[in-house]
Amino acid sequence: MSTESLKLELIERLLRTDDQSLLQKVADLFRSAQVDEDGLTDEHSNIVMERYEEYKSGEGKSYTR
Repeated sequence: MSTESLKLELIERLLRTDDQSLLQKVADLFRSAQVDEDGLTDEHSNIVMERYEEYKSGEGKSYTR
């Protein structure tokens, strides 16, 4: 199943449901996994920024192939 068809299927299911509990779970899931414009969660974005700061200061490791 492609990403687009999965999105459409989920949207359709959300539109058809009146189950408040299910809707709340979905809302909680979206809140807990908020993704920024780069596609990273806040937690992952923080890790990337920490490692970048370490790299800039010369403390972090970098690798080449």
